[in-house]
Parts: sequence; structure tokens; C-alpha cells
Amino acid sequence: MTVVPDRYELAVRASNEALWDWDLQTDRIFYSARLLHFLGLSSKEGEAGPEQWLDRVHPDDLEWLYAVLRGQLGVRSAPFHLEHRVRHGADGWRWLLCRGVAVPGADGRPVRLVGSVADITERKTAEEALRLSEERYALAAAAANDGLFDWDLAKDTIYYSPRWKALLGLSDAKVGNSPDEWFSRVHPEDMVWLQATLDAQVGGGGRAFHLEYRMHDAAGGVRWMLCRGIAVLDDFGEPKRVVGSQSDITDRKTAEAELRRSEERYALAARGANDGLWDWNLVTEEAYFSPRWHQMLGIAEADACRSIDDWFSRVISEDLPTLRTAIDVHLQGGSDHLEQEFRMRHADGAELWFQARGLAVRDPDGRAVRMAGSLTDITARKRAERQLLFDAFHDGLTGLANRNLLVDRIGQALARRRGGRNEPFAVLLVDLDRFKAINESLGPIEGDSVLMTMAARIEKERKPSDTVARISADEFALLVEDVTDTAGAIGIAAAIARAIAQPIRIGRGEVVLTASVGIALSSSGYEDADDMLRDASLAMYRAKTAGRNRVEVYDEQLRERAVRHLRIEADLRAALDRGELMLHYQPIIDLQTGALAGFEALTRWAHPERGMIPPSEFIPVAEETGLIVPMGRWVAEEAARQLEAWVAAHPGRPLFMSVNVSGKQFRDDDLVRALETVLERHPGIEPSAIKLEITESLLMEDPRRSEDVMLRLKALGLHLSLDDFGTGYSSLSYLSRFPLDTLKIDRSFTRGILGGGQGAEIVRVIGTLARTLRMDVVAEGIEKEAEVDFLRALPARWGQGYLFGRPLAPDAAAALIAGAFAEASG
Repeated sequence: MTVVPDRYELAVRASNEALWDWDLQTDRIFYSARLLHFLGLSSKEGEAGPEQWLDRVHPDDLEWLYAVLRGQLGVRSAPFHLEHRVRHGADGWRWLLCRGVAVPGADGRPVRLVGSVADITERKTAEEALRLSEERYALAAAAANDGLFDWDLAKDTIYYSPRWKALLGLSDAKVGNSPDEWFSRVHPEDMVWLQATLDAQVGGGGRAFHLEYRMHDAAGGVRWMLCRGIAVLDDFGEPKRVVGSQSDITDRKTAEAELRRSEERYALAARGANDGLWDWNLVTEEAYFSPRWHQMLGIAEADACRSIDDWFSRVISEDLPTLRTAIDVHLQGGSDHLEQEFRMRHADGAELWFQARGLAVRDPDGRAVRMAGSLTDITARKRAERQLLFDAFHDGLTGLANRNLLVDRIGQALARRRGGRNEPFAVLLVDLDRFKAINESLGPIEGDSVLMTMAARIEKERKPSDTVARISADEFALLVEDVTDTAGAIGIAAAIARAIAQPIRIGRGEVVLTASVGIALSSSGYEDADDMLRDASLAMYRAKTAGRNRVEVYDEQLRERAVRHLRIEADLRAALDRGELMLHYQPIIDLQTGALAGFEALTRWAHPERGMIPPSEFIPVAEETGLIVPMGRWVAEEAARQLEAWVAAHPGRPLFMSVNVSGKQFRDDDLVRALETVLERHPGIEPSAIKLEITESLLMEDPRRSEDVMLRLKALGLHLSLDDFGTGYSSLSYLSRFPLDTLKIDRSFTRGILGGGQGAEIVRVIGTLARTLRMDVVAEGIEKEAEVDFLRALPARWGQGYLFGRPLAPDAAAALIAGAFAEASG
């Protein structure tokens, strides 16, 4: 009977298991030495209480252990086995596999529980590692969006994961487990590579593989796949399975193809754009520069650049720091790309402009390991930009500074004064008198030649620190430094005026110009450059209105006059719209008979606040602003209407109406068509009853054009009168060519008739000239009977002045007409 336990003992020892025997009646357990070792106890085998075991069981496993043991206390029980953890000293928890069975007593109830315990810690650890590995793989596959496959070579069946099928748009029902489900969908051109790869795995295996190929999806499209896998070997080293994953790389392959096409396009574009290419390896410090790169710099092959320092050595020293900084900023991630303009030295010594573009290639950590780009010759563009910049601040004809540059220079000079530097200066504005007439008579080419000559003469008079500018067609301006007083500025202006007045030879003749100069001094305390230039302009206009060929210095009266000018202009515009203008009529008498012959229409302005404004205030403003054109049309229309009414009221009684024509009307307006329209609207008057008074200076601004316009006016039947004769610069040869009907003697000559001296002789000469040219004579400004007697003896045909009547309102003029005609009838 002793043999059996020995065998059992030997079997247990051989199985590396521990024994236990629990006497339920005494509640004592026999612990084998191995079990005590499993529990982390060093005692020898023997009996002890169950707490020696149970107190070391993991709390999460204890309840389950109690439940299993309680189940053994019933009448019917079966062998059990249970896995649980116990504390093993400082080593932590160990996993035990407990097996046992109940031993019944005479009444059939258990009196003992006996069994064995095995340490399964290593197995449980392996199982946990396997579980974690499988979880990681599943997570990795899911994260990578991969589909899995498992090919059982013995059965020739393949497990395809749901994701494997989904990558191709296939459902579970449509995919079996045959290898053909895979291979039949592979692109024919790629199948040979896949088959060769898998054959190598089946034949030898053991080494991982990856392969890219195309497959047809459920919609008939083509998808690119990346397959990774490895053969699993059996105990004899023979492949029994091929497992792996498949991922969709269509987007990547499309991007690669697009990149390849892009690179091809870039290479073609670079060749087409004539750019040079460069490639810098930041790890080895080697650099590649294309043949075109060297060609642009005239570098021979023997001197070819092979490093980035070779490149930098050819960059102009002033530009190198900014180029280095731009490259460093990009390499450090501070910019998306490199784009920098700089200069380089050509092999022949020329300085050329280039633009470098580049992009860094970075490793997975974001460090730049390479940088490549292009080099473009932008020399022509830079020269064009410089020319554009020059053109933006210089006059295209003369090369002088333009208004923008002048204003900037004046602003700088004012800023220096505000900064405490007492450096007085002056601004001179020079206007060429009557240049427009010269330009129109000689033509634009000769006119430009005159302007360039004037520019050169003015430029010659300036100091190196001064600025000369052309600011409009016939206006020049100077910023003159170090002008301490008004006398100094006037002296400079006089020198410029003398230089301008030198004759200019054009063709076979000569042209002499004069200049009106306005001066503004910095001592007036200007804050703004435009204000200073404006005041110089105001002074220049005063010089022109005072008779031209003069120098005027700005003062506060000019500004006040300018303010009044602006106010009059604004009010005059409104007056035209509101009908505030009116005509008064000054009688013109037949000096031979004393009868009323006609009237001169004179414009008056009844201002609603200021009352009657004299013509001397608003007519010059109207001329300057161009308002004289609509005003002149209104005057012609109103004068014709009034004359028609008077003629209708006194049929058979001849009357004429003299109407003044301004220079702007004559030059800028379609005067002929406007007067033709007036005559069409008033058929009750004869065209010859309208006498147009044209000033002598107006005709001489452009004699040829004047003659043409006058001939067209004469064709309408209108009469033409030369106003203020003798006060201008008429040429007798021109006078004989103009189709004039009347010469009008200016009031200054009329007043000189009785003053002795040459006054009377001048009037007598004018009368003789009129008879010679078969023109009538009308004298204005008659105030004395003795003047009438002298004029009648010339003979002068008509006269007007305060002796015969002041300008009359329409009603008063109508009464005068009625009385005069009634007296003549009586």
C-alpha cells in the first residue's frame, strides 16, 4: 500500500506541482514545501490554517475562490480547477492554477479537500503580452487604415479582413476565401511582380516583403495598394501561412505622379524662363549650380562654383548680409520660402541684379538638410523700375524735377527749419508769357524745343543746392537755398528773367519770350509745401495781371485777394444758375447826325447780399475759371433777344448791338456754332446788326486761327469790331488781313484829344488808317462836346461815353429808344 503514494509523489514532483490536503473537520491544511514556496513562505511542509493560503489571495480573486470551495461542500461535487493570484513576497503577484476534488465520508458528505497547485505566472504573462500585441496590431492596422489577410497554405484559403474588402468597395457577401478573390483583381501588368514575390515566400519565406501594385475596385476603377507581409514557418522551417496587410496608397501615387509632372514642368519652365538652378546639400556643404546659372554670370567651366561660399563671393558686399539673413530665416522656419533680390558681379565686371527663389527640404525632425531653387536675371526689370521711379519724379520732356519732387524738396527744407536749423530759402514760380500762342503758331515740336531751351537756361542759373522743376506746360519753379532777404530773391528772379528773354532762333527767325515770376519766402512761416507753392503762384498771377514780364513777391494782401477770388468764383457759379446776371446797355450815337444808332451790351451782377458787383471784380475771375464761356453764350442770347424785341417795337428803325467776345470764347468754345444758333432763334434781327467786339491782344495770340474764325463769323453776316485799338501790339500787315468792319478807339486815347501833346495826333492817325482800310470808327469814353467835334471832323462815325449816357437797365434803354425815335419823327 505504500507504493502508490510514492508513485503519486514522484508524479507530482515530475509535474512541478505542489500538494495540499484540507481536513474539513479540523480545518487544517497540509501544505507541501513547493506550495509554501509558491506562497512565498520559507516554512517546511506541514499543517497550518487555511488563512496561510487565503490571506495571500488577490482581493479580486478571493470571492471567486470562496465560491468554488463552497461548491465542494455539497453532497455531490466534481473535481475543480481555478486560476488565481497570490502575493509572493517582494516579487509581487504570481498566478496559480489550483486543481482539487472533495473526499466524502461515510455519510457521503466531504470530509477532506485534496489537490495540487501549479505556478502558471509565465504562461499568464505570455498570454497578456500576446493580448497586448494583438491589441497593438489591431490598433495599428486600424490607425493605418490597413486591411489584413491570412493565407493558410495547406488549405489554400485566405482570410480577408473587413477592412481589406472595404478598401476595394467590396461587401462580405461578395468575397470568399479563395486566393483568386485577390489575384483576379490585380492589374495584369502588376500580377507578375506579386506572383513572383509570393512564390518567393512560399518557396523559402521567413523574410518580410512589401510591394506596390494596382487593383480594380468594385466600381471598376484602379486603386494603388501597398502590400506588406511575411511567411510564418512551422517547426521544420517550412512556410505554413503568409500573413500581412494591404493599404490604399492611391492618393500618394497620384501625388507622386503630379509631383513628377510638376518637376518636369518646373524644369521646362526654368529652361523656358532662362533661369539658373541651384541645389545646396546642407549636410555635406556641397552645392550644384546649373550650366545656365554659370552662363548668366559669364563663369567659365574651369571656374565653376561648387560651394555656397563660391556663390556668396560673387554677391555685391552691400547686399550679402540681407541675402544671408533671408536664407537663415527660411532654414530656421521663419518663412515659407526664400525670395530675395540682390546684385552680383558678372565675370566682365558688370553689376547685375538677380532674384533667388528657394525652398528647404527637411528631415522628419524638421531640420533643413537641403535647399534648392532658381536664379533669375532681373537686371532689365530693375533698370525699368529705376526709370519709372525717375519718371515719377521728373518731367519727361526736360528731365527736370516735376511737381511731386519739388513739393518733397520744399517739405524737407521746411522740416529742417522746424528742426531748429535757420536755413532761409525761397520758392520762385516762373511762367512763360504768351507761350501758348507761340506753341500754337509754331507747332508742338518747335514749342517743345523752346521749352527745353528755357529749361536749360533756368538750370544754368541755379546753384548746386537748388532744385529746378517744370510743374506745368509753361511753368517752371525753383527751390532756392540760402536766400536771406527779399532783395536776394528778386535778384535771382531778375537773372532768370534776363536769361529767358534772350532771343531763340527758330528756323530763319527769332522768338523772344518774357516771364512773369512769383516769389514766396520761407520767412513767412510756412508749415506745408503746397501752401508755399500756392503763394508763389498767387504772386506770379499778380505779375501777369499787372502787365507780365514782372517779378512779384507774395504778401498777405495776395492771400486775401485769393480768398475773395474763391468766394467770387463760388458765388458767380451760383449766379449763373440763379439768374442773378443782367445786361445793361450803353447808348452808341451817330456822331454825324447825333441820332441813336445802337447799344453796347455790358454784363452786370446783382448779388443778393453784396448788391451790384462791378465787372472789374467778376469778369477776370470768369475769364480765369472758364465761367466766361457759359456767361458769354448767355450774353449773346440775351442781347439778341432784347434787340429783337426793340426792333419789333420800332419797325423800320435800324439799331445794332455790340457784344464783347472773350479770349476763352474765341479759343475754346465753338463760337461760330453758338452764334449761328442765336441767329436761328431770333430771325427778327439782321445778322449785321450784331457787332462782335474782339480785343487786339486776342487776335495776336494766334493770328492764323483768329483769321479763320473771323472769316466764318463774317460768313454768318455778323459785323466785327476791333476793340481797344492801339493799346496792344498789332501788326499792320495782320490788321489788313483780318475781315474787320470797325476800329474802336480806346478811352485812353479819347481823353488825350484835348490834353495837348500827341493824343490828338494818335486819334487822327487811327482815323486815317480806318479810312485807308475802309473801316468805320467808333470812339469810347466821350465826355465832352469838344471831343465830339474833333471826332466828327476825322470823321469818326460813332461814339459812346457818359456824355451820351451811362449803361442803362433794359427798361431805361427802351424808354431812351422810344424818346429818340419819337423826337426823330417829330
